[in-house]
Amino acid sequence: MISSHVLKLLLTLALFCLLMMTAVRLLLSHEFLRIEYLRPGFPADGYGFSADDRMRYGRKTIDYLFNDEPVAFLEKLRLPLRLCFLPPADAEDCPLFKQAELRHMRDVKHVIQFAFALAAVCALTLVVALLLDWRAGLAGLQLGAWLTLLLIGGLGVVAFAAWDSAFDRFHDLFFAAGSWRFPHSDSLIRLFPEQIFIDAALFIGAFCVVGACLVLALCRWALRARGGI
Repeated sequence: MISSHVLKLLLTLALFCLLMMTAVRLLLSHEFLRIEYLRPGFPADGYGFSADDRMRYGRKTIDYLFNDEPVAFLEKLRLPLRLCFLPPADAEDCPLFKQAELRHMRDVKHVIQFAFALAAVCALTLVVALLLDWRAGLAGLQLGAWLTLLLIGGLGVVAFAAWDSAFDRFHDLFFAAGSWRFPHSDSLIRLFPEQIFIDAALFIGAFCVVGACLVLALCRWALRARGGI
């Protein structure tokens, strides 16, 4: 039998992972793109993409991350000549993404697949732990909620104090150095400018804080209902 201390530790870590990945999944959606592209103040593309263009190609990019297609799914996407940066001579269109962008998107897909596989394991761990020992499970969830609040608070301070450095360290953690840097004229930057990552970080922070607070409230209610306190 797994000890209560081990169950608490597993659930502490699992909750943080689940809250983070739930927020990420909400971000990687057509709805989030629509809100971002249409909200007042979102930076326009200086190279010609309209909000509708961004929606069309941004949705395809998001779809690639969750389908079973190889990177050829993105490689076959083409831009009309009017949207091409440095339009090719004697051509009617141009590729949406360059080879370096395609390689990065392939890397992103691998990271996303691993992260959501880990989240699935965390969800299973949560269910099993609560079934094995609900008291230890609830205690672990409470610790996980406090850990989430602590980590989000710390990461928030770091991001606020040095966003550029934090942004670089985050990408360097998951991707080969330099493989994620692109000119502003490349489609990945035109579709996903830095502002979208700032907004995403704010959303993740807010979602995790609210989620952690709800977990604390629910655990307290559950313990009272079962005569735990």
